[in-house]
Amino acid sequence: MATLLVVDDEPLVLKLIASVLSSEHSVITAESGIEALAIFESYPGKIELIVTDITMPGMSGLELMARLEALHNRRFPALFVTGASEYPVDKCRAVLRKPFSPADLKDAVRLLLLACSGGIL
Repeated sequence: MATLLVVDDEPLVLKLIASVLSSEHSVITAESGIEALAIFESYPGKIELIVTDITMPGMSGLELMARLEALHNRRFPALFVTGASEYPVDKCRAVLRKPFSPADLKDAVRLLLLACSGGIL
């Protein structure tokens, strides 16, 4: 069972994503980029994937990933959930456009975990 860090500033969206993913994964949630940084730094285990909204007040999902990567000097797998415009993707980065179905969310997470096996901690 993979451990995922899910970050979204909208409590209902956060709860929905966590509920969908918790049937197959261990899910840790954060309501902001700042909270996610603190959780990531203090979490004693391995976090395989970060699922984050891109547009959040205070710190965007892109800024969160940039900070984590600067702190750890490595790139981490991420699924960006957004209703905004296109963002670059690669082997360990993907964008899931809102609105999406629970099946779409599960598929996107599964594909990223397969592509980026090895995790991030």
